[in-house]
Amino acid sequence: MLGKCLKYDLKYVYKVLIIFYLIDIGFAIITRILFAFDNSFMFHILALIASGTTISFMFSIIINNLMRVWARFVKNIYGDESYLTHTLPISKSTIYTSKFLASIITMFTSILVILLCVFIAYYSQTNLEVLKNTLQFLATSMNSTTIKVVLVAFLCLFLEFTMFLQAGFTGILLGHRSNNSKMAKSVLYGFLNYLFVVALSVLIIYIIGLFNPNIMALFNSNASKALTIDIVKTALTLGICLYITLIAIYYYIDIKIFQKGVNVD
Repeated sequence: MLGKCLKYDLKYVYKVLIIFYLIDIGFAIITRILFAFDNSFMFHILALIASGTTISFMFSIIINNLMRVWARFVKNIYGDESYLTHTLPISKSTIYTSKFLASIITMFTSILVILLCVFIAYYSQTNLEVLKNTLQFLATSMNSTTIKVVLVAFLCLFLEFTMFLQAGFTGILLGHRSNNSKMAKSVLYGFLNYLFVVALSVLIIYIIGLFNPNIMALFNSNASKALTIDIVKTALTLGICLYITLIAIYYYIDIKIFQKGVNVD
């Protein structure tokens, strides 16, 4: 049953999101073509306009991904569709898990599409060499590999957006337990939840820093001089582990809140 719920959740989100994917890819191709006419001032201006449009649609993809996932959650759990949703012979944890998985899958594909657009629009042998040299430098400095550096960067970005989505889910669940101003309170609770996660993350890292001088170097006033690749590597690892843990905790809390019942509009 989880598979069927997930299919409809993904269908709802991708119905609009796929349009933004195609538009951004289209503008990335146009940018690529226009930049090829490097001897023409007019084409260069048009290329810059197309490039700016491509970048703006990258942000639009992320924003619409967030909004569609949250809109699906509200509509399916609290809106007109909720009367059917709550009569299905499945548990509330299954319903929530479907929404959670849909958010992860769609955010993953959105980031991949954005990276694809960057590659299409700005790939060149020179840019590729610069990127390879930069990644190789970071990999060598961190005693790692280029692939691992890329994966860590991708994972950090992915977890950041996933945590933001999770905070939004929690905000919606808390906001809709009220009898009035449900959407306004959902936005407020979601924003406060995200701020709480950021503050808690900093606090936990600081507490760990009390026992680890390398981590404490992040909070020193002369951090720019004290920071080393090892410290950055440790901080990234700690941040990734911390975000994964917090996402799992919020997932568990959200299910518990959901299982207490909902006030259908």
